[in-house]
Amino acid sequence: MCELYLLRQLAAFKEYGTLSEAAERLYLSQPALSRNMRKLEEEIGVPLFVRSRNKLELNENGILTAELARKALSEIDGIAKQVRDFDRSRRTISLGVCAPAPIWKLTPLLSQLYPTMTIQTEITEETELLEGLHNGQYQLIVLHFHPEDKHYISTACGTEKLFFSLPPTHRLANEAALSFSDLDGESFLLMSEIGFWHDMAVRKMPHSRFLIQNDRFTFDEIVNASVLPSFSTDTANEFFGNSSDRIQVPITDEEAEVRYFLVCLKENDKQFGQLYKVL
Repeated sequence: MCELYLLRQLAAFKEYGTLSEAAERLYLSQPALSRNMRKLEEEIGVPLFVRSRNKLELNENGILTAELARKALSEIDGIAKQVRDFDRSRRTISLGVCAPAPIWKLTPLLSQLYPTMTIQTEITEETELLEGLHNGQYQLIVLHFHPEDKHYISTACGTEKLFFSLPPTHRLANEAALSFSDLDGESFLLMSEIGFWHDMAVRKMPHSRFLIQNDRFTFDEIVNASVLPSFSTDTANEFFGNSSDRIQVPITDEEAEVRYFLVCLKENDKQFGQLYKVL
């Protein structure tokens, strides 16, 4: 049986074309690589190279062997990745969410209930969350609607209400409540990575311009110094605090208040039964 390192070196030789280039990429000396290729020929039992004074080339045997080696190594690497992914899945709970707020509540709870597990979170679109739940990318997901599917177990895990966050000098700051259409067309400060809230704002306010900030600290500093409106939620205010002098005006549109649902596959009921009982 050929040693894997010899097959990797042969595949590298074919990929890079010359002994010197392959040796450099493999962090080997040329003589060492040349010796290893001779060893590989001895193990296989047929010549793989055409040798001249200053050149080493693959013959037809070598070309075939290099291609078979590439395919075999790809399969072996794939096996190794699957095993590592499986091992990581046994030590990691992957939580996919449609917005940041569920992370703030669920991550501490998961850490408390499953102290030996690493909690991994990701915010993405809900179609991708459902797909990821089925393909094993996530063990748990949070949606802002109740999924009607017999393969799922779901339970409500919180609510969140969106507000306009207006400077006191804003023309509508004294209103008791406003709709999206009331401020459509104004420029807004907006945090990135807010999940479906971003898509909702863009859809409900098609004439507005959104100035995206990636860092929470920077966003808060700009909001405190700016006359532009922004958004806030009751959950974010509870989690981060509301230190600015801005006025929080409720949004009257039905979509501005959501209920979150924690979802897992029925086959994982035993693993997360304790979590669902707490919720």
